[in-house]
Amino acid sequence: MPVQVFGADATFAILNRVFYEQQPLFYETYIHTVAKIGAEGAHAVARGLGEGYAPMHEARLSAMLLEKLGLLPHPALQGELANYLAAVGKANVGIVALQLGQILSGLEGATGELAIYSAAAARWNDELAASHALSSNPSNKGYATVEPFNNGQGATLELTSGPDMLRGTLYGDVFLAQSPGLLGSADVIEGGGRGMAGNVLLATLAGGDQVVPTLSNIESVYITAGAGTHFGAEKSTGIKQLMLDAATGGSALFTGVGRDAKVGIQNSLGGTALTVHFKAPWDKLAPVALALADATGADEIIVPDVVNLRIASMAGSVVATTVNSARITVAAAEEIVLTGNQALTTTVTGAHVEVINAGSMQAALDLAFATTGATPIGIIGGQVADRITVNDASGGRAAIDAGEGADLVTIGARNAHSITLGKGADVLAITGLASPGSWALGLDSAATLGRSVVEVTDFVSGVDQIRLSATTATAKATPGSAQLAAISASSSLLEAAALAAGTAGAHKAIAFRYGADTYILVNDATAALGARDSLVKLTGVPAVADADWTMA
Repeated sequence: MPVQVFGADATFAILNRVFYEQQPLFYETYIHTVAKIGAEGAHAVARGLGEGYAPMHEARLSAMLLEKLGLLPHPALQGELANYLAAVGKANVGIVALQLGQILSGLEGATGELAIYSAAAARWNDELAASHALSSNPSNKGYATVEPFNNGQGATLELTSGPDMLRGTLYGDVFLAQSPGLLGSADVIEGGGRGMAGNVLLATLAGGDQVVPTLSNIESVYITAGAGTHFGAEKSTGIKQLMLDAATGGSALFTGVGRDAKVGIQNSLGGTALTVHFKAPWDKLAPVALALADATGADEIIVPDVVNLRIASMAGSVVATTVNSARITVAAAEEIVLTGNQALTTTVTGAHVEVINAGSMQAALDLAFATTGATPIGIIGGQVADRITVNDASGGRAAIDAGEGADLVTIGARNAHSITLGKGADVLAITGLASPGSWALGLDSAATLGRSVVEVTDFVSGVDQIRLSATTATAKATPGSAQLAAISASSSLLEAAALAAGTAGAHKAIAFRYGADTYILVNDATAALGARDSLVKLTGVPAVADADWTMA
């Protein structure tokens, strides 16, 4: 249908569908983001949402945007968009995404050469309209759907220990196999229709069980599994949600899972490592959805072969659990989006991760990132107080936007590249400075030195705090006002840093102003500027108080 959503509401709908795949219906997110668009402007919000994707290659960004808009396959358009992103700069990908969404919305009913986009535009406008209708409703939670439901009372059907062939009613039915041995590979279960709750299978597998049943039109499957179980979905169609429920520990394996199914761990009773293999996609960039709902303790979700993941942290049915705690191990992942309204503590491990975007997280995030490769990564924090830790000697450099709230960012000197603190009283801790493991300073020119600093933006003196530590005990230098004035009067940053190093002395740190910014130089064992010294830039900060930063 024609465009029905306008202004800030349309901006919100477009950006969330492009960057988060589905429109979040948490009413608080809707209110917060629409107000932010009104206060800061659509382009500012769009640019902020997209900045974590800037490390990605233009070709990948182009494919991602067009896939979200429903315009693939289109090799020519994909190539042109990649060229455009290169021309305007990948930092503006959020603005480009917004513009594309707006342009596509206007192409419904297009004629002539643009008629090829008319059908995609109609689908896009339907998605935006349905999503907005639900996201702006305070009573709604979850994700948008426009599928119709059958009204009526479904049935509860039980499986037996032998081969079963069950067909449900026209309404939402519940199929029960809640004792080990009831669900087997010979079972054929078909949901007859679709009620408000959908068709549900509740199954329990004993440790070591391996089952590959035939399921059709069973939207939700909940597996309670013992250690070493294997549930195969290779013969099944229509599964929208596949959850490991109330597992007692050990390991479990899901295989052959459709790419449109949400898969995860809920109501955990013990640490379980769940490995998920999805069916091969027509487009390797197509995202998959994972969920953690009251996952606790030593839980781990392992997805070895997916590039693009969306992971939601939400509440399950264990009242005492208020924080999801699980490791996320993703060998092939390049992009991860974290969403949800329950706090999440997680360690993400992946050698190729380029983006972790938690910009829509509604609850506290405690994120540690570990990589076995040197891929640069962009991380966007959530809307409340977060803990973000990136400390890996492998050397992947990180650009972090901590987001809103009083955040704690801890980052190793080998990984630190740029950190935006955002709103709130934030603490930034940088470890391992002035050591062989820290990122080398470029000393060929002032320009190369400027590119090798650790850049910190949004630092507010008297509100935020910097905590620096070196591998060898290092103290603050106490330069006089004349010495600081001489450093500030240097003709280049390289000259200023060299003078600051000589002024500070070995194993000393010195804060000085150059231009409009404050720098903190951490010296190694040599009282002269060297490649293994570390230089932190506080952008736009004319001066810092002694209480603003510590050195150890």
